[in-house]
Amino acid sequence: MSRLVKPIEYAKSEGISRQAVYAKIKKGLLPSKTIDGKIYIILEKELNSRLETKEPEVIESVQRAPHLIDVQELLNSKEQTISVLKESISDLKQTNTEINTTLRGEIELLKQVFTEMRNLYVKQVDYMSTEKRLELENKYHLNRIKEEVIAVEKIPNDEEECWITLDEFFEHSNIFKEKQKIKVVKRLKKAHMNADRRIKVENDEIYLSCYHYYEDILNKLQ
Repeated sequence: MSRLVKPIEYAKSEGISRQAVYAKIKKGLLPSKTIDGKIYIILEKELNSRLETKEPEVIESVQRAPHLIDVQELLNSKEQTISVLKESISDLKQTNTEINTTLRGEIELLKQVFTEMRNLYVKQVDYMSTEKRLELENKYHLNRIKEEVIAVEKIPNDEEECWITLDEFFEHSNIFKEKQKIKVVKRLKKAHMNADRRIKVENDEIYLSCYHYYEDILNKLQ
């Protein structure tokens, strides 16, 4: 007749570790059964059958110390436990090696990505610097063109007129002394009476054309 025993109880009765018990179950050395997710060992009357094959003195010693039933089996269980632990350590080493290899590969990949990003950034900065320089050059040339266009637009046509006042004329000609101003006014009036087109009088105010020179009137003022 058989009965079900928990692995921990079997380990205590046999004087071995639970790891050794599970190792035996895994290798099929111990019959087991799973009930409600828990593992139980199917224990037969193996003790009696073993005792029947022993000598009387052996039987007596076994009865006095049932945990010493099979020393060789105990040693085998220990060796099996050690073997399982060695396999576990080997698996852990292999797993650790694989993890280290994976990490090294990922680190190298990150280095390559960083290098590529840095190169792209440097190229982008160089491109932006070149683009900025060209933009400034184009802006400078456009400003020069605008200035030239404005200067051309300021050139008067024959049909346009430009007149300045007498005070503006004195200021442009650097005439500040009153005596010199009086002399110039007399000469301008005389030229106007002689139909000089450079001079016009409106409301008793003298105006001078912007497009002509007046060396003949300014000559010998000193």
